[in-house]
Amino acid sequence: MHELLEGLLRGKEPIRPILVRLASLIDELGDDVTSEPRGTYVAFSRGRQFALLEPATPTRLDVGLVLPGAADTERLRPADSFGSGRTTHRVSLAHEDEIDGELTDWLRAAYEAAAT
Repeated sequence: MHELLEGLLRGKEPIRPILVRLASLIDELGDDVTSEPRGTYVAFSRGRQFALLEPATPTRLDVGLVLPGAADTERLRPADSFGSGRTTHRVSLAHEDEIDGELTDWLRAAYEAAAT
């Protein structure tokens, strides 16, 4: 698993702290959270996938969320073809300080919705 994660971050060192911090926050949402590095992203689930982290460019990390019915905002954009077929929204981050209460609330909502 570690090798897959390192492969995802190769050449994308500026976003490493963002991915590491977000992965930790997501893991802390509950004891039932599992993470699985895939070819181009890390998926998070609790029976069903609710979030994913994808190093989109060397300086941008995209967060995919499963939030059906959530209103789009300037920051919470439609996923379109991003992520798995269940992913409804995406948030792009370029700096660790963009991890804030709003993003944490969206992550928690996606986590909670995955239990139903």
